[in-house]
Formats: sequence, structure tokens, C-alpha cells
Amino acid sequence: MKMILALSLVALSVTATHAGEPTRVRDGLAEEKKLSAEYLAKMAKEKGAEVTGEGIVVRPIFISDTKNYPTVKDTVTVGYYLTDREGKLIEESTTSDDTATFPLGDLIPCWKIAIPKMAVGSAYKITCPSDTAYGDKGAGETIKGGAALTFRITLFGIAK
Repeated sequence: MKMILALSLVALSVTATHAGEPTRVRDGLAEEKKLSAEYLAKMAKEKGAEVTGEGIVVRPIFISDTKNYPTVKDTVTVGYYLTDREGKLIEESTTSDDTATFPLGDLIPCWKIAIPKMAVGSAYKITCPSDTAYGDKGAGETIKGGAALTFRITLFGIAK
């Protein structure tokens, strides 16, 4: 399942139009945004959590003592779990010592903002508002439009 969203992680347009969408889709979007806002507020109250100016909730799980931090120009190797606001596992790259490598600059805004805060060897819990993740359109069948998402990311390496 890892590679299903790998291409979806590539930066997407997060603007959506509602013209022509059925009312039930718009209503579902409003409800998801409301529930996601409540979820983000809950995540922001976790011990050690910090909220960025973009509304991303960043909480260290383990902080490495290295001083090696990526920039958006780097390629990163990570292990991650992606869950929705209900805790449902959507995707993972960490089974059987599996990792994923991505150019950081090509990923969703949430990752471009949060991962540079991580030193190699660190693990963080990052909760992304929908406008820094997949926006009103969502991604595939598994990520709803307007959904806040939580990634548990371990940064294994950086390639300059």
C-alpha cells in the first residue's frame, strides 16, 4: 500500500471548486472540516506539541542529538505511518524495515514545513490541516476532502 499514496504525496493543488458538486459532497466536506478542526485542537493539547503558523501540529516522539536537518532542497528517507482523525491506518512505509525516499520539495506543504524541524534519527508526530495536506479534494478513495491527517515520521537520512 506504501506506493499508493507516494505519488499522491507529490504536491497537489489544494484549491477546490464546488460548482457542479452535489450538495451531499459539499455537506460532507463541511462536516469533515469541522471534525478535523476539532481533531487538530485536540492534537495541539498533547504534551510537547507545538503549532506552526500554518496550523500544523508538531510533536516530538524522539529527538536525535544529531545536528543534521534537511532543507526543502534535499531528498529524505523516512519511515511513516499515516492515519486519519479517527486513528484508521491509511498507509505505512515501516513494515519489514521498509522506508520511503522522496525529494522533500515535491511533497505536500505539511511535510515541507514540518520535516525540516527534524534532525536525522528523530521521530515526530505531525498532524496536518487539510489545506497543508490534500485540501478539499482529498486523495484517492482513502483520504476525504477537508481531512486533517496525522503522520508518525522517523527521519532516517538526507541526500543533498
